[in-house]
Amino acid sequence: MASRNYLQGILLACAAGFFWGSMGVAAQYLLQRASFEVFDLVSIRLLGAGLLLLLYETLVSKRFDLKAVLKKRNAIDILIYGLGLVAAQATFFLSIEKSNAATASLMVTTVPLFVTAWTAYAEKRAITRREWLSLAMAAIGVGCIVTKGRLDTVDFSTAGVIWGIVSAGFVAFGTIQPKRVLKEIPVGVLVGAGMLAGGLLLIVASPPDFVRMQWRLDTAAVYFYIAAFGTVAAFCCYLRSLAFIPAPVASLLACIEPLSAVILGVLLMGLTLNAVELFGIAVIFAMTVMLTCYGRRG
Repeated sequence: MASRNYLQGILLACAAGFFWGSMGVAAQYLLQRASFEVFDLVSIRLLGAGLLLLLYETLVSKRFDLKAVLKKRNAIDILIYGLGLVAAQATFFLSIEKSNAATASLMVTTVPLFVTAWTAYAEKRAITRREWLSLAMAAIGVGCIVTKGRLDTVDFSTAGVIWGIVSAGFVAFGTIQPKRVLKEIPVGVLVGAGMLAGGLLLIVASPPDFVRMQWRLDTAAVYFYIAAFGTVAAFCCYLRSLAFIPAPVASLLACIEPLSAVILGVLLMGLTLNAVELFGIAVIFAMTVMLTCYGRRG
């Protein structure tokens, strides 16, 4: 049973990475072909996803308990989680602005390091050799996929690197912080309420320009995918995986995000892969197999 639960956690974390990666492809479509602005897309994505998930939790699963959500300590934790979501998004885009997307993506590979270091500290132990190897494999694999073997595509500007690392810290915070409140309210309710709170705060701080956005049948469908799968399904799968596998393992497996984006780019946009990218894919796959086998043996 333990082995089956661990495998379920592995699959959930991988699914989260896939949904996040596919969301990147969908978001690129809206940004390039429908005149969406970055922060406008982030705010309406969080707002739409939060409303969609809370509607599901209320009408379908019937797990939404307003009293539990409004309980003082739970409400504070949910608000903090929502602020963390917004902060992670904002600092990631600031990293892109100050450098470029490749640099920002590479800095976010430090998320598993933050999570692993905190877990080791909380458990009063040293980081194991297996964890160091997994961290190295994740960084190498993602680096190869993101840069395509060309280091000149990476702009290691001080501001870009700092904002990227800060974003990684907020992502790691979002992995660790909700553990207490998840014991009292379901994952879907936490994610939905957190996204709704974060989306509303961002909309107040930076009202979206709906006039500029080109709403058509295709863009509406892409937006729905981003909200329903790239956001709701991704976060729910990721947080649900924490019930079966340790947080460091979940954060490592979420590193398949750029891999899924590349695969979708090949299938949908006709992109080609070079040898370095294929090597990166192989390293990520090997890391996933290693973590799966180790967990099942454990």
